Amino acid sequence: MLRTKNSVHRSIGLGLAAAGLLLAACGGSSSGTSPSAASGVTTQASIASEVPASIKGTVVQFATDATYAPNEYINPDTGQIQGWDIDLANAICKVMGLVCTANNVTFDDIIAQLKASTPAEQAGGDKPRYQFSISSWTPTAKREMSGIDFVSYFQAGEAWVAKAGGPKISTAADMCGHKVAVETGTVEESDAWGFMGKMVGGTPISADTDHCAGHDMTVDSYVTQTQADAALRSGRDDIGFLDRPVAEYEVKVTGGKFGAGALLVNSQPCGVAPYGIAMVQNAPLEKPIEDAVKYLMDNGFYTQILKSWNVQAGALTSSQVTVNNNNQVGGVCVPSY
Repeated sequence: MLRTKNSVHRSIGLGLAAAGLLLAACGGSSSGTSPSAASGVTTQASIASEVPASIKGTVVQFATDATYAPNEYINPDTGQIQGWDIDLANAICKVMGLVCTANNVTFDDIIAQLKASTPAEQAGGDKPRYQFSISSWTPTAKREMSGIDFVSYFQAGEAWVAKAGGPKISTAADMCGHKVAVETGTVEESDAWGFMGKMVGGTPISADTDHCAGHDMTVDSYVTQTQADAALRSGRDDIGFLDRPVAEYEVKVTGGKFGAGALLVNSQPCGVAPYGIAMVQNAPLEKPIEDAVKYLMDNGFYTQILKSWNVQAGALTSSQVTVNNNNQVGGVCVPSY
């Protein structure tokens, strides 16, 4: 989920049933490697040596919100968490000499889970300690100030999607007067409210502008992207506002349910910003993860993963891999608020 500003930012066979994408499994735990995972990845001794002894030999748990295909989602046939983010996470772990397990966690809960110092502090004490999260996060000053670091590895913009025959959307102003479906905690949620000069929930932002000029949109926030997608399909909402790679995938796999040309975005990508792997500041795996990402990029495995999911347009190079890169590229979708 593209998460910037006031919150945090997030091809397999196109015959995948749309109903499968509606499968929700929040809070569960799963792992697995999809058929598109990079082959030939091996442990790199120099990077594995950076992993603390206390972590070596353990199964490393990481968190993801598996409702954001093709980045991270539940395979309806296997019940496993998969996606290009998951393939990349597994490859990173392989380079570090670790075995990792993906855990499906509601997006808005992940930061708190990362910051929990002991398993006992996590939801009744029955959940694992998450060493990191890969879930389409974008670094933000707000999240960093809360104690989270982000290792950049991709970049993506925002997009709008609607049913064929629905609203024609080319700019944020076209959301005005419509019902807009967003996932809770995403930049799209804060951007939709911010376009009206308001904080999420409706509190006015001092000295800001309501760009809808009294013809406000209705922002409907859903716990998962799966629920937001369902609201759009059912007609409860008019417009979906989400990350561009996810919007493009949504249109492809739903085909006739949205109709040809259902993806409605501005002619140029907007709101393009990095994705980052999230972890507590100065986490023990921060340096080895950063080095593993660079290794995968420099040796072709990263490109192999992205191409297998048709998301290579957002690729970075190893020289662009940094900690806490908050910079947007090109134009914004929504003016600053």
